[in-house]
Amino acid sequence: MKQGTFTARDGTLLAWQRTGTGPDVVIANGLGGSIPAWKHVIAALEGRYTVTAWDYRGLFASHRPADLASVTVERQADDCEDLLELFGIRRAVFMGWSYGGQVLVELYRRRPDAFTGLVLLNAMVGPASGSLRLPQLCAPLFTQALSFWAPFWKLAAPLADRVIRSGAVLSFIKNSGLVGPELDEDVFREIAEKFVNMDHEVFRATLESAERYDGRDVLPLIRVPVLVVAGTRDFIVLPQTTRELARAIPGARLVFVPKTSHYTAVERPADVAAEITAFFASLEA
Repeated sequence: MKQGTFTARDGTLLAWQRTGTGPDVVIANGLGGSIPAWKHVIAALEGRYTVTAWDYRGLFASHRPADLASVTVERQADDCEDLLELFGIRRAVFMGWSYGGQVLVELYRRRPDAFTGLVLLNAMVGPASGSLRLPQLCAPLFTQALSFWAPFWKLAAPLADRVIRSGAVLSFIKNSGLVGPELDEDVFREIAEKFVNMDHEVFRATLESAERYDGRDVLPLIRVPVLVVAGTRDFIVLPQTTRELARAIPGARLVFVPKTSHYTAVERPADVAAEITAFFASLEA
């Protein structure tokens, strides 16, 4: 996989990843995991498609922006537009996981002509707390709790990193049923290690912006084929939230993968890759 950097329109240096040959596919990651989360999907596609992704500003390999107020959904969509320009991508199938759902519906709002298809994986498109279906009175507590996020991880990260490397967390979450039994442990461990060591101040600010964003008004306007994939045990974007999302998109195909949580593509990688490759085949038919 080729990797490099590009300069966003506000001067922030962002990381990109690119592999394969053929028609373009563009990935918008979640906040909790970058390109490794898509390992099996990419392996299924790169023989026939060119897959391009980038890391959100301040997260993973991308540089921290000068102004943390710039880590909004709208600015991430700006960055995606800059990525498309960098590689001369005029049309593509877009795939978004979790927070990537917000980024891609915002991109669709302004650039529907760029889409030939859309895959939404464990995706949220409305406010972050709305995906959890918190009662209206509890929603303000979500933002308040985020104020403790960065200080907590500053203290907890060294210990969490050691625990993850020991395998104790992985054993616990598998035995408790929080993730599916077919979890790709190597990929999940890589995702977890990167998550623990990320800039959690940027993460907090980005998640706060996700709480302020609502792209649900875009869903009825989507006029390209859409595949929605989710886990039956997703505790971050609840199944009922996903059902409502899929119902709002004309003609969307909804697939629930049994016994998976928010990391469906890592928990049941073969099933997710099969659904996505079948979707791509339908686009070519």
